[in-house]
Parts: sequence; C-alpha cells; structure tokens
Amino acid sequence: MTVLAADLYHALAEALAADGPPDWLARAGREWPLFEIAARLGPTSEAARRAVEALAKVRAESPEARRARYTALFVGAGRPRFWLYESAALTGRILGPATFAVEKLYRAAGLELVGAELPDHASLELAFLAHLAAVEQDTILPSERQFIEQHAGRWLPGLGRALARSGDEVYAPIGQLLANWLKERAGTSAASRVTHQMRSSPSRLPAIPDPETCTLCGFCVQICPVRALAIRESASETALALNAAACMGCGKCERICTTHALEMKQVPKEPKPSAGSWNALRQSPRAMCRACGEPMVSRAELDFVVAQIGRPTWLDYCLECRPAILEMQQ
Repeated sequence: MTVLAADLYHALAEALAADGPPDWLARAGREWPLFEIAARLGPTSEAARRAVEALAKVRAESPEARRARYTALFVGAGRPRFWLYESAALTGRILGPATFAVEKLYRAAGLELVGAELPDHASLELAFLAHLAAVEQDTILPSERQFIEQHAGRWLPGLGRALARSGDEVYAPIGQLLANWLKERAGTSAASRVTHQMRSSPSRLPAIPDPETCTLCGFCVQICPVRALAIRESASETALALNAAACMGCGKCERICTTHALEMKQVPKEPKPSAGSWNALRQSPRAMCRACGEPMVSRAELDFVVAQIGRPTWLDYCLECRPAILEMQQ
C-alpha cells in the first residue's frame, strides 16, 4: 500500500507538472500509469476505486490537444482559470508565506530546489507527499498526514473539486481523484501510518536500461529540482551519477531526455539508500585531443555529435588547439 500510495502521488504530480502534460497523458485513460496504480489500489481505497471507472472513459488525444487543455486551465496572461500554486490559490498572490514555508520543509528534508519553479507548485507538493509516504519518519520532517493538514490539504482538494466541476474530459476525473485521495489520506489510521514509516527509500528512481542510448548531454542534471543527478568527470571518464536518497521521483529527468534513454523504474525498498551515496547510471571514456592529448568531452557526446553532423577534422581537437587547426585548413 505504501509503495502504491507514493506512486499515485507521483502520477498526480506528473499530470499537473509545471512544464505541461506528460507524454502518457495523450493516451487513452486505460493506458495511463495513473489508471494502473488506481486499479491496484482499488481493493483498499474507495477514492482509487471510484477513479478507475472515470479514468477508463478518457479517450486518446493528440499531445497538442492535451497541451491545449492544460493551457486553457492553468496558463494565461494574468490570472489563470485554476491556480497551481498554494499561495496563489489561498491569497491570490504568487509569492506568500506558504511559498517559503514549503521551501523550508524541502530544505529540512535535504531537497534543494533549482530553477525557477516555485516550491508550492502542485506538482512539487505532490512529489513531496510521495517522498513523505516513502521515507522513514523522523522528528524534523512532518508526516504525510501532517503535510496534508498544514499545506496540501488546505488547497489541493479544492483545486481537485473545481477541476471535477470543470467538465474537462481529461482533468475532471484527475481532479476528482486528487480531492478524494487527499481526503482519504488525511484520515489514514495510525496502523497505516506505522506501515508508512517502515518504508524509507524512493519507490521510483531514474534508470538507463540501455546505456548506449544515453549521450551524457546533462539536460537531466540541469532540470533535476533536488540535484539528485550529477555529471562527474575524471581525467579519463565522464559519468552520470544518481544520489538515490535525494531523489523525489518527480520524473522530470525522464521527460526531458530527448533520446528516451532515461526511464523511471520501480525499485526495491531495501536496502535503504544512504545519504551522499552516488551510483553511476552511465559511464563513458573521455575523448583525447589529437594535438595536446588533453581530455575533452565524453566519447558518448562526441559520437552523438558525429551522428548529427558527420566528422569534421576539428572535432578531434580541444578548444585550445582547434583555432590553429582551422587556420591551417584555410
């Protein structure tokens, strides 16, 4: 139940992500990860059981049409139809006390936000709830139920009910599930909370099933809101590394990966990832400059560039040696 609860939070976070609907949302509702998770939760969750029937009715649509729905509901000059920020939903202001309070909680959890996305966005609060549902409870962080009472439950159920009334074929059932699920989780029994506390690691982590498809471009590192991914280089090798203990499982890295090399995968809960422990997802030797012998970019990056533009001579030289080589060729 704990793993599935975290997965449901993750799927809801993806559906409401600040960068627009995920690719899977364009498919028919029965093919959504959200549908599969709700179906598995159905025997023990009334909110999930009711959602299964509604999600099954959602028809497939082009990604452009799905994005148009998202834009009509959540984007626009001035005030959008529905706010996806806690502070804005409660006060009408984008920046408010809730914004900074939520950020403080993330930092207490060792989760550092990067980029322009505000910490009280719906997708980040839902991803944080997934984190709380999966990690071992301590005296610093709130429990899942406490975070619902203090933050998510103050506005996300209202957002969900408003979406349910919107009549939108896609976001109405998602909104109803969001409202019902948070209400149900807020009333979680003490016995269930003990079970939650037994779980300590993320339920989904980035993985690269076929390393050869990863170009080590680093886009996933740049978009990770908690810096759980990093490019690490030595004199001879470049590696993409993951700190599993820091990962929130938000899936942003998966969505930005242009070669679809990186995928979010279900992982065993034991052993618990240790803080500060980094594991390499992809490794590639570095190319050496033909003139001075100094290391350049990784072979993975170089091979990708060659596949796009061919292999001009200057690619075999570092930035220091390249001007002389180009001058000789003129």
